[in-house]
Amino acid sequence: MSWTRKIILGVIAVAAVAGVAAFVTFTQYFPSVPTGAVAANLVANCGVSTTTALTVTPATVTAGSPFALVYSCSSGTAAISVTNGPITKIPTEAPAIGAGGMPTTLSLIAPGATCTASAGIALAQSTAVSIPTGDYNYCATGTTAPVTGVVSFTVTWG
Repeated sequence: MSWTRKIILGVIAVAAVAGVAAFVTFTQYFPSVPTGAVAANLVANCGVSTTTALTVTPATVTAGSPFALVYSCSSGTAAISVTNGPITKIPTEAPAIGAGGMPTTLSLIAPGATCTASAGIALAQSTAVSIPTGDYNYCATGTTAPVTGVVSFTVTWG
């Protein structure tokens, strides 16, 4: 066999091996990705201390007259916000709604909504309530404002 022929066969052999190496296949494995639950959240936007207390509108009531009060943040921000709702929470009012000097109804209303005894999501003492995603102010109503005015109160969410 001639030297030239050996070189040509060698080149062909190298090209064949290189061609096979260039067409090697491989497999990559991808892990599964489970769905994740995004937790619902209830956030107080203000009112968590006496220095950031909720603002009430109107600022006064007339003794012996019906009243409707909206409690919100002084900045115009809603009192509470729910993200990724609905969320179920239990409100506890102190003193309880309907007690002396207290409103007779308490509910959550959308900012800008009219506050009436039947408006929004009614809140009852220590009773679970489902709240959809959104921003809310408190609406407190009564049929007869006390002579001394409506007392201050707290709502604890559990």
